[in-house]
Amino acid sequence: MDIKELKDIAVELMDALKTRGLGEVEIEADDVKIKIKSAPPAPVVPVAAAPAAAPAAAPAAAPTAEAAPAASVDDLPAGTPVKSPLVGTFYSSPAPDAPPFVLVGQKVKEGDTLFIIEAMKTMNEIKAPCDGTVVRILAQPGDMVEYNQTVVIIE
Repeated sequence: MDIKELKDIAVELMDALKTRGLGEVEIEADDVKIKIKSAPPAPVVPVAAAPAAAPAAAPAAAPTAEAAPAASVDDLPAGTPVKSPLVGTFYSSPAPDAPPFVLVGQKVKEGDTLFIIEAMKTMNEIKAPCDGTVVRILAQPGDMVEYNQTVVIIE
C-alpha cells in the first residue's frame, strides 16, 4: 500500500468520523492498521501497526489536523470567542523557538496579538477584540483552522 492510498483512507475515515459523530474508527488492510480517535482538544491520530508502514504513515498525519473536531458550543466557557477570519494554519508564536503570544490565564488588551494564521504563505496576526483574560486556546501550533472557527476565548 503506497502513501497516497494510506492518505486517502485516512481522509475517508476522518470524514466518516466527523459526519457520523463517531468517537473512534479503525480499519485493517494488508499489513497496515489505521485507528483514528476523536477526543477534543486532542487531534485525530492515525496509527500504523506494521513497522514497514510506519514511515509511510507519518506524512498522512498532516491532513489529520483538518479533521480535528472543533469544540461544540456547549463545551466552550463563557466569554468572547476569537474566531479565525480565514482558513489556514494556526501558530501561537512568531517563530518556532519563540514564546507564544498568549497563554491561558494571561491578561490581554484590545489590539494585542493573540495568534497567527498562515494562509498562502502570508502570516496574518489576529488581534484581541477586547480586554480580558485568555481562558481557553482551542488549537495547537500547526493545526489547520477553518473560517469562523473559535480559536481563543477571552473572558
